[in-house]
Amino acid sequence: MLDIKFIVENTDQVIERLNTRPGDYTLIVRETVELYKQYKEILVKNETAKAALNEKSKLIGQYKRDGIDISPLMEEINTYKEELANNNPEIIKKQIDNNLLVIPNIPHLDTPVGASEDDNVELSTHGNIRKFDFPIKAHYEITDELDFKRAASISKSRFVITSGIIAKLERALMNFMLDTHGNRGYTEFGLPVVVNSQTLYNSGQLPKFGDDLFKISRPTDESDEFSENERDFYLIPTAEVVLANIHANEILTYDVLPKKYMAFTQCFRKEAGSAGRDTRGLIRVHQFGKVELFKYVKGADADNELNTMVKDAAHILDLLKLPYRILSLCTGDISAGNAKTFDLEVWYPSQDKYRECSSCSTTGDYQGRRTGVRFTNEDGNKEIPHLLNGSGMATGRILGAIIENYQNEDGTISIPTALKRYFI
Repeated sequence: MLDIKFIVENTDQVIERLNTRPGDYTLIVRETVELYKQYKEILVKNETAKAALNEKSKLIGQYKRDGIDISPLMEEINTYKEELANNNPEIIKKQIDNNLLVIPNIPHLDTPVGASEDDNVELSTHGNIRKFDFPIKAHYEITDELDFKRAASISKSRFVITSGIIAKLERALMNFMLDTHGNRGYTEFGLPVVVNSQTLYNSGQLPKFGDDLFKISRPTDESDEFSENERDFYLIPTAEVVLANIHANEILTYDVLPKKYMAFTQCFRKEAGSAGRDTRGLIRVHQFGKVELFKYVKGADADNELNTMVKDAAHILDLLKLPYRILSLCTGDISAGNAKTFDLEVWYPSQDKYRECSSCSTTGDYQGRRTGVRFTNEDGNKEIPHLLNGSGMATGRILGAIIENYQNEDGTISIPTALKRYFI
């Protein structure tokens, strides 16, 4: 979330930058500023009332010793108590916090201003697009080892069962990605894929993206080992959710930064807003494997660390010899929690277009403020690290791209050289 003090001190600037995103945030920002002013006023009034109450309370014993009627004094004391009871700053603070949960991140000054994905800026293209001398097939037409029909009967549409060489190819991709990123300094984690709601609020998926989450609700049961506030659990949409919370409410030391983490997990998304889009194949399924990259860095290093993360993700595509391009997403297309995002899109021959396979983003101190992580800087002061996330990358989308780019006329698929050692 944004720093309320920064919002108050830079209200017009915050509104101007936020309004480069879709929507108008003028009302909620100004409302939040007014609420904060009321909150501060109540704190001052309460401090004054508490001080007066303490002073009056000290007089009770003296009045009794001196035989003075304490009734007028008690009326004053009760008036102060009533004032304190009526002026509850926590009610207003809750309103402020609720607003801050839904106000998105301020776009980075380097983020292009635009209304939609049509305004994203292509930065570079890489690799050679293959020219086929036979009819190109989509990845889901080439092999029956991608079984969407059986998966739909077992689960629902937009799930997939892989088998045989395709299942092995996907496993090879996972190991190849983890090994490659591990050699570039990322520490591997094994993570839970079920998390509580607070974890999702911390990382920013709630409340904004609740409709896209698979929720697991537990029935109320006196014998249940879970407490009442732990009834609702969710399947993770990305390992970012967990990695962002690894150091929640911890204080790190500056010398341990940057921290570079990675994890392979299954990810689960309803894709509620994508009805009718990419319903065939591996582009937009409800469950997919993904290697996630994540960094905790000093704010001054964030831009360089993000650029390095983009290179780390692109290195996977370079080694696999898959054509791709890099985009800088505009303000109309970046996610609510991100300040700056670079997308990598891999070439899909059957669609004659590039498709997203990785997003690398900085959240600035927005996500770190939500999780409560801090670090002690060289001067001994507490700072919020900047949190960066990136796909390193989704195995399904790369699997589909390999099948299409490495397809042969006889229906077989060649194995990229970089993956051959995983087939020994």
